[in-house]
Amino acid sequence: MGRIKPIRTYRNPIFLAREWAEAMEGGNFRTQRAFAKAIGLSHARVSQMLGLLRLCPDAREALDALGDPLYSRKVTERKLRPFTNLTKVEQKQGLREMLF
Repeated sequence: MGRIKPIRTYRNPIFLAREWAEAMEGGNFRTQRAFAKAIGLSHARVSQMLGLLRLCPDAREALDALGDPLYSRKVTERKLRPFTNLTKVEQKQGLREMLF
């Protein structure tokens, strides 16, 4: 009898970014650097994740609709990072291409 592989899940980066922002605010961290130290990550990593909150509302809404957790790595923080510097229209178009 074969071994059953567990279903791997991944966190939706927009959900994680919101959780971190709420934790920073609720934990009264004065800086991202202090928060990063508290959770054992680099300041750069925390900054990258929180940067996703700069996505336009439509893009954030589309990412929310995917739910959390995700069952594939189709959407990651690294793939979304370049979108934060695009216009609203470009973000929506790029996200549509990524998802479909």
